[in-house]
Amino acid sequence: MCHANNNKKNNMNAETQSAYISLASNFYATRMQGVELDELNIIGALLRAAPDYRPDYYRRLRNALAFDQKHRGNFWAAQEINRTLNPVTVLNLPRKKKQRRPQKLSTADFEAWLRCLAERDMPVEAGALMVISLTGARPCELNGISIDGRRIHISGAKLSHNGLRGASRTLEADGDVCNILRNALAAFKCQPRSMDSIRVALHQVATELFGRRKVPSMYTLRHQFGSNLKASGMSAIEMAYVMGHQATDSISRYGDKRFGRAEAVKVKPASDADFSKVRDTVPARMRADAVALNDQRDLDRRTEVADG
Repeated sequence: MCHANNNKKNNMNAETQSAYISLASNFYATRMQGVELDELNIIGALLRAAPDYRPDYYRRLRNALAFDQKHRGNFWAAQEINRTLNPVTVLNLPRKKKQRRPQKLSTADFEAWLRCLAERDMPVEAGALMVISLTGARPCELNGISIDGRRIHISGAKLSHNGLRGASRTLEADGDVCNILRNALAAFKCQPRSMDSIRVALHQVATELFGRRKVPSMYTLRHQFGSNLKASGMSAIEMAYVMGHQATDSISRYGDKRFGRAEAVKVKPASDADFSKVRDTVPARMRADAVALNDQRDLDRRTEVADG
């Protein structure tokens, strides 16, 4: 068995502890059904699952399992789990490649995904999908969303270029949309769950529903939301603000106008939205592209003259 020393911090915040316990519980439920949760069985299941995970996720899962066992009073098991190296990295086995995320999702597929989650009584996952589809929020921002009347406040998860939080935003929507969002947020928060366990559960359901070729994720909905914004005719500054971007050229990485549905956009920047933190970088980038194009044209002309 592969082992390594693993120095853990003595202090761990409550949110991390909760996330670790949730992640471990999901592993037991999906990888160890009907199996006794002892040291050898947990380590065996972890080693068998290793090829399915990227190394960074393996480390996080191992830490979660070790913490959970320590939390249960199984200190010896926790120590042995913590010392279990990843066989993929130790033996230099082929590593699981990061899958390219699908960047579009049809309305029919989205509704089918929601129905499947409802049939399986998975309100947390369904709530997460609904909130992201309506607001474009990052998955890590879901716990920081609040609604006051027709105003939707999203506490930004990204730091601005000068180290200050710069992606928080306030949106507006009509009453019906806000009611849907309130219900979706309530469903999302009805059980204490880590984002890791939600992500894994959504992946499993989506794989069964859509097959393994292009499995949508929560970020697929954010990409689709970006496409919808582009089709809606919003300005670059407004789109960047709604998406929680700090610069207007960031929207270029999200979505494609050809796949957008303008009618799906149900939110807009609040009437008193502060756009001052959004840097208008599109003109600068366009100027840089123009300079590069002119330089290339000059080079081509000089080459033609030299050849002639």
